[in-house]
Formats: sequence, C-alpha cells, structure tokens
Amino acid sequence: MSKKNKLSYLFLLTVLLLTLGCSNDDDTSIEVNLQNLEVTIDENPANGEIIGTIQTDGGEALNLSIASQTPSGALTIDSDSGELTVADALLFDFESNPTITATVTAENAENTVTVTINLNNVNEVSAQGFETTIDENPTEGQVLGTIQASGGASGFSITGQSPSGALEIDSSSGELIVVDATLFDYETNPTITATVSIVDADSPVTVTVNLNNVIEITVQDLTVDIDENPTDGQIIGTIQVNGSGTLSFSITSQTPTGALSIDAGTGELSVIDPNLFDYETNPVITATILVDDGAETATATATINLNDVDEVAAQNTNLTLDENPSNGDVVGALQASGSNLSYAITFQNPAGAFTIDQNTGELSVADETLFDFETNPNMLATISVSNGTQSVSANAFVALNDVNEIGEYKYGGVIFWMNPTGDEGLVIALTNQSSSSTWGCSGVLTGSAGATIGTGETNTTAIISAGCATPGTAAELVSNLSLNGYDDWFLPSSDELIEVYNNLSIIQPVILSNGGDDFLSSYWSSTENDAYNADFIVFSPPGAGTAYSFSKTSAAATRAIRAWTDF
Repeated sequence: MSKKNKLSYLFLLTVLLLTLGCSNDDDTSIEVNLQNLEVTIDENPANGEIIGTIQTDGGEALNLSIASQTPSGALTIDSDSGELTVADALLFDFESNPTITATVTAENAENTVTVTINLNNVNEVSAQGFETTIDENPTEGQVLGTIQASGGASGFSITGQSPSGALEIDSSSGELIVVDATLFDYETNPTITATVSIVDADSPVTVTVNLNNVIEITVQDLTVDIDENPTDGQIIGTIQVNGSGTLSFSITSQTPTGALSIDAGTGELSVIDPNLFDYETNPVITATILVDDGAETATATATINLNDVDEVAAQNTNLTLDENPSNGDVVGALQASGSNLSYAITFQNPAGAFTIDQNTGELSVADETLFDFETNPNMLATISVSNGTQSVSANAFVALNDVNEIGEYKYGGVIFWMNPTGDEGLVIALTNQSSSSTWGCSGVLTGSAGATIGTGETNTTAIISAGCATPGTAAELVSNLSLNGYDDWFLPSSDELIEVYNNLSIIQPVILSNGGDDFLSSYWSSTENDAYNADFIVFSPPGAGTAYSFSKTSAAATRAIRAWTDF
C-alpha cells in the first residue's frame, strides 16, 4: 500500500471511531417518561402474584426501583422489566389496607410514578347453622351455645327470630343468650328459631332451639260446703298443689269481691268479710287462685257452697250527727233482727270514737274530740250481733254535719265570731290590705260611731257616704276589695277587731297555713271618735287587744272583714 493510501485509510478509520464513540454517548443520555399504574384486584392474593408492569414513553427504563410504599414491604419490582409482584400477601387485606400505594423511579427516568392497587372485599368467613335442645322454662340470661365460624368471624347479629324477643347474641363471640324466658314455653313455642348474619360471611345461618316438655306444677280445684254466717278469719280450706320449689298463692278474682283472703305461702283460704257469706244473697262464693313457683304458674277454682241456717240479720245502717257533740250523746242504733241479741263493736274508725249498748245496739259518743268534720267527716263502726248461737256483722256509717266554728276557713276568710246559734258570723281576710294607711277624712264627722259587733258594715257605709273615699285610705281600700269571690268586705268596728284579737291564737295558724299574712302591730277600726280621731286596735304588747283613739291622719294597718249567714 502506498503511503498516500495509508494516510487515507488512517483518516477514515479515525473518523469512523469518532462517529461510533459519539453515537454511544448519545444512547446513554436518553431519558424516559414513566407512566402511573392503577389496578384493582381481590384481596388475599398469593406471594409472587404479578400485579402489573410499569410502562414507559421514549425508551427503555433502566434500574427501576420502589422509592416508597404503603404499607411497607407489600410489593417488589423487577428492576429490568418493571414488573410488580406481591411480596407480602398478608398485607393485601381489605379490612386493614383497602388501598396499597407505591412510588417507583428509574435511573434514566425524568419522573417518578405512583402505583395504586385497589383491593376488592372478598367474603372470607364461613359458619355452621346452630341447633340445640333444652328444657322449657330456662332462666333469663342462660347461655344456649355459640355460633361456630371460621375466618376470624365477628359482627354477629340477629336479623330475625320467632317468636320475637326470645334471643339475643353477643356481637363479638356469637354466644346465644335467653332474653325472655317466658317465650321458652313448650306448649306455646316448642321450637324457637333465629337467623344470624355475620360480617364477611357468604350467607346468614339458622339457629334452631328445640324445647323439651317438662313436668310442671299442677293444682286441684277446691269445693267445700259450710254454714252461712261464718266468723271473721274462719279457715275455709287449703289449695292442694303438686309441684316443687317455693310456691306463692294469690287470689286473682272472686265473687263477691272481698269475701276471701289467702295465705300467700300456704294456700290457706279464710273468711275476710263474714257479711258476704249470706245464703240469701250469695249462696255460692267462688275464687280463682293463681299458684306460682317462680318459673311456672297454674290456676285453680275455689267453690264455697253455703248452707242456709236460721240466723240473726243485721243491716248496714247510715247515721248522721252534727260535729262537736258531747260524750254520751246518742249517735243511733244498728238495724238488726232476731231474738236475745247482743251487740259488740269489733272495729271502729277512728278508734275509740264509739261505745255501744250491748243489749240495744245503741251507739253513743265515747270521745267527743274525734267528732270533728274537718278531721273525720265520715266515721265507721263494725258491729257484731249474736243470739248466742250465730253471729253476724254490719257496719254503722256515721256522717258528720259540718258546723261553723271559730278558726274555720270558709266564706272567703277565717271565722272569728259567730252568734249563739251558729248561723251568722264574721270572717277576717287572709291578707292585709295595707300595712300603713291613714283613716282619712280628718276634720269631717262621718257618723260612723258604732263600736259593737255588727256595726262595722254600717260604719263603713257611713264613711264612704260622707265622701271619705280618698284612694289608699282604710275605708276606701276595703269597700273596693274583691277577694276570694266576695266583694262585700268592710272595715271592722273596734269591738269586732278586739274579737279578732281575742281569738288570735285560733285564727292565726289557720291564716298562715292557707298562705295568708301575719298580723301587724295595729289596725284601723271603722269606729270614729270625733271629726279628727278614730279608734285603732293594738295587736302587740303593751296594750294589746285594746282600742285607742288615734289621729285620722296617722298611719296604721288595714284588714277587711265580711259577714255571713248560714240559715
């Protein structure tokens, strides 16, 4: 080869090497664009299961890697192909991690991308139907058993049951419990069923509780024949029961009402009202008896047939009497028939009020303090009448007539005075109309000079007629008063106010107990002394209960009274 040719060859070789070198440098500098990956798969995949592959734009990605992931350790990536696979299948659990994310990068990538894996919730729990057999009449709260389930079952709930309300279930454990023991009755519900749903189970399960019929308490009806007119408390008979445990007896109904009572522990029947054991009125007496052993109940019928016998008769008697009689006053006599009768009080309300003549049945006042209408408007004596062989009882009902009394709250106020026959009187208002008012009309002689009881109303009329009706004066306050339904109030005379004071210990507690005002130190009367002075009554020492002449321009309290008649 010539020298010229050698030079040309070397030049071409150099150019070729430079060209090839530049070409390799350009390939390594190319950057690719990675694409996000989002997929949806079922929870609980297998380790190594392929999730997907990272896609690129503009070339092949080099050395792909996971920069971060949540939860950590869930995924792994092939650095060459970008293929993502399951690294820890336990983390692919919908209940714990419904979404798994990761950030992926590559050595020659111009960006990082997000991998999002959405998990589908898959039913994972399986359970078996529950069936058991128990004796009827369990106790409330008794555990029947537990629903058997696999796969970490929880969230147990009863979606339906027959009969309703019989069972409940522990939502965490699946334990079945008796709620209403009365529904576990073989005769009514030999089989109890329920449908139970479980979170993440494919389908609900059925609960079946079969009841065994057990021997329960039995009770026998009672039929007896007795003579009419038994004694109070007489034993009739005893209800016979076949059963165990502690028994409780009660009467649920009886005809006539109130004839019988029963011992709750023994079932022994006895007479409670002998008056009802009367052949002519009630030849047959019946009762329905309930027997309870704490778990079960049974009923029996008691039938008492009365024998007709020659008898003493007595009738309930209504009597009336004015309140406040004297000891020994006759109240009245019980109506009774028969021969050789004797009478005795067996019960009275209030106790100690009456005494009775054992030969005539005449009732008299034994304790006069009890014959008070406000305390005992209706009184009672139960009287036994006997002819020596037979005895009957009857009631004397005594109704007291209300009699007007000092200190009684009626007619709009509290009574402080009455006439001897008790059909006329005066009451004082519960409240003060003023604590400090003038009498008024100073310099005017009104003619209201009455001082005795019964002159207050005339005095007040005279004061007003004389033109003494200045607002706020004593007579004006009471003449315009409407209180407790009455508008005929007036200013009391001096003697009327003194009578109020004389009975203060009786009327003051009544006024206060009915929400009234207490008495002040002095009160205006309607009694005028002259054109410039009128009487006022002092209610506090010294000089309490005394009338004093006082300037009409001075101040004292005002309290109204009114008159009543009760013909």
